[in-house]
Amino acid sequence: MPPNLQGVFDYYSNTCCPLKVLELENFAGWSGRVYYRIVSEEGGTFCLRRWPEGQPSRQHIEFMQAVLWASDCAGTDWLPLPFETNKGKGYVEHDGFIWELLPWLAGYKIPFDEPIRPGQLFSLVEALAEFHRAVESFPLAVPAKGISPLVMARNRQWQQWVREKLARLDTALSNPGLLHVESLPSHSGFRTAEVESIRDEMIELAKRFLRSAFDQAGRLISSLSRASRIAVPHQPVLQSLYRRHLVFSDDDHRLNGIVDCSDMGVDTPAIDMAMVLTHIAPWESAESIQALARYRTIRDIPDNEYYLMIALYHTETVLYPLDKLAKLFLPSEPGYLAAPNVAQVAALRDELRWALAQIANFKR
Repeated sequence: MPPNLQGVFDYYSNTCCPLKVLELENFAGWSGRVYYRIVSEEGGTFCLRRWPEGQPSRQHIEFMQAVLWASDCAGTDWLPLPFETNKGKGYVEHDGFIWELLPWLAGYKIPFDEPIRPGQLFSLVEALAEFHRAVESFPLAVPAKGISPLVMARNRQWQQWVREKLARLDTALSNPGLLHVESLPSHSGFRTAEVESIRDEMIELAKRFLRSAFDQAGRLISSLSRASRIAVPHQPVLQSLYRRHLVFSDDDHRLNGIVDCSDMGVDTPAIDMAMVLTHIAPWESAESIQALARYRTIRDIPDNEYYLMIALYHTETVLYPLDKLAKLFLPSEPGYLAAPNVAQVAALRDELRWALAQIANFKR
């Protein structure tokens, strides 16, 4: 076990005495968070998360944990409720970082090349509706109604993309010297030719995606402008609903849990449903329409939320991959990755394939 971890587990001696510790190198993706799989002497399995230095704030972590505990008290059992330390806190400050000990969720994750099963999708949206109802009266330090913060942020970001970042990315993607194989560390298990193939395919998909993004400029400006004038109720929402975060039962396809809800914030529940459409099941499918109806049997979606859901679905389908591409090809961007690993490049390749298929559906 790394020496710095022993000091963390001293705070959890009543819960977990680690026997085996494995760092999950490819689990965190682009977030900067570090995860470990822990097997205890008693035979239990846990997940240890280390937050990036200074991100998020202690206050935001306490907010997220308060929402998780409130949701758990209301009967929601699929969210990763942190274990308490020996002194009753939900996290540890050690070695300059904040750490959380979480339950290990076993089950099946859906890869990008596999369509989600109807039972999995229905289970997910029903769980989301129950969560949204459980925390709709959670006390907030901000006004309980207003313009969606994500809509306002995405509106500003898309205008910046249209003004200059799309052109900058286009220039960067034309540089044949980008992303040499030697700049891709941690490609154990991949032959050099495989790494080159993954890199080259991702770059070609990125060029196709950029052309599609140019085509969507007018649509997104119009929909975001209108969405920026719609006031909606605010409450805790998850915001980070990606395939790699969702764990389903192997036998009955029920949702076992979400392994990471680190992007939790205060906004409209329409965001979470938009994330489902963006990353998990396309809106145009019959299963998505049925899933929306199932959500509405538990929690209604007013017309203004419905419009925001569709507007954010279109927006996130375009902006989420663009944000990733900026971190690879625009050195001046916050979070720029000078040396991405092959797992990150392969994941972006898969996300670009998915997003291109989604954008093709916009035109139908």
